Amino acid sequence: MQQSKPLSRWVGIIDLGSNSARLMVAHFRPGYAYRITDEISRRVRLSEGQAADGQLHPAACARAIETVRLFKAFCDAHGIRRIVPVATAAVRDAANRTEFLVELQAATGVRFRVLTGEEEAYYGVLGVVNGVSVRSGLVMDLGGGSAEVSQVTAGQFQRGQTTPLGSVRLTEMFFAGAERVRPADVERLDKHAKAWFGTIPWMDLARARGEGRFVGVGGTVRALARIDREQRNYGLGLVNGYELQRKRLEALIEQLADLPVSERAQRVPGLQSDRADIILAGALVVRAAMRRAGAETLTVSGHGVREGLFFQEFARPTGESVLPNLREFSVLNLGRLYDFDAVHAAHVTQLSLALFDQLAERHGYGRAERACLWAAGQLHDIGTVVEYYDHHKHSHYIIMSAGLPGYSHAETVLIALLCLYHRKGRPMPEQLSILAEPDDLKRVSRLASLLRLAEYLDRSRTQVVARLRLRPEGDNKIRLLAHVRPGADAQVEIWEAQRNADLFEEAFDCKLEIKAN
Repeated sequence: MQQSKPLSRWVGIIDLGSNSARLMVAHFRPGYAYRITDEISRRVRLSEGQAADGQLHPAACARAIETVRLFKAFCDAHGIRRIVPVATAAVRDAANRTEFLVELQAATGVRFRVLTGEEEAYYGVLGVVNGVSVRSGLVMDLGGGSAEVSQVTAGQFQRGQTTPLGSVRLTEMFFAGAERVRPADVERLDKHAKAWFGTIPWMDLARARGEGRFVGVGGTVRALARIDREQRNYGLGLVNGYELQRKRLEALIEQLADLPVSERAQRVPGLQSDRADIILAGALVVRAAMRRAGAETLTVSGHGVREGLFFQEFARPTGESVLPNLREFSVLNLGRLYDFDAVHAAHVTQLSLALFDQLAERHGYGRAERACLWAAGQLHDIGTVVEYYDHHKHSHYIIMSAGLPGYSHAETVLIALLCLYHRKGRPMPEQLSILAEPDDLKRVSRLASLLRLAEYLDRSRTQVVARLRLRPEGDNKIRLLAHVRPGADAQVEIWEAQRNADLFEEAFDCKLEIKAN
């Protein structure tokens, strides 16, 4: 039975951080589906000068007030009544925070909640576990004024600790506006970060139960991922789920430390000019954290505190802020956003998986491939929202652009390729993008051939083929028996499937005969 759609809602999340202020707008049906519809970001540098005297300075306060006034006007113009405004480290640590909050509310009409360090860590983790698959490990949310480190156990926030290791704060403390940084100052910052992380006794992946992961959150972490992605000519434009290797981060730190601040943005592809001055301090914090945690790889999350606050809104009907099955939800969420035919998608998926299971001895694939085939079965037709004739191409583009939280980048590419070839054509080596295994071309061809057969066996979209049974006949022939619902006519399905069996026959090196039963 298809899940009923609850009434839709709008929410605006305002995150007033130490470096940036952001408004995130989401349209959602609680517990059912959501879409991020807009985001406005302004560099306010609220913590500018704070390291010297602990005060929020007038110019920084003025920038913050102007930005919040802009955000409020945007929400009012769009009829967004539910606004969730929070402030983090810069306001939390300011000696004059009370005066600033009173002035901010008087000028904008928005009353901010100041998150404690542990609350900030909690919401960061909530965003992460609903954005990447992490059951156990560590999460670091690196902002302009602080870095929160959290422990995740069984997919839930376990505990967190805040440190004064924000990229803006440390830039002011150790580099003080210098055009060129001195090696001695880099070493001092590195020792400072190492000492702070050393005060967190549980910051060690070796203590994690199961396969622990180290996940990074925040603008600086995403900026590092974009730089690394540019340097690698990475074939996928997604940040969420990106894997940053520590050895590559080490090389990037050396490159940044050798460059004058004024030349970094021009000579480091992917680096935004407004982050050029603070990126080195942030990179040093990330490296120190990875060393302390014993992590060779950092998984980058595109979700953070804002998304964590949003998921609390999204989950209000159930109270379960952590999605119970992220991979399944991300697939169904994308399908629902593009108004997929849920009945047809479910039937094609069922037929695809039946073929996959019965051919297990021939293809030798496991749970990972089966999960990707399931996802492709659900999403293969979402491109029809653009147009029917090339909808396989549009489905591929949508998945590659939107991503699938919970699936790795390689899995996302595989799912998109299966959708691309669910109607016609043959996979080509140059289309494999970031897939790098020797048998990837055969794997894509085999899985796509199963999806294609299933698609044509529901050509009329009436589910007349109830189930399938494969019967090998000799070494190079397979008979596919399509069990038809009593009283139904499956002539179209059998004819179309047989006519499009060529990819299956090539991929499995056999002849296929399809018969109604």
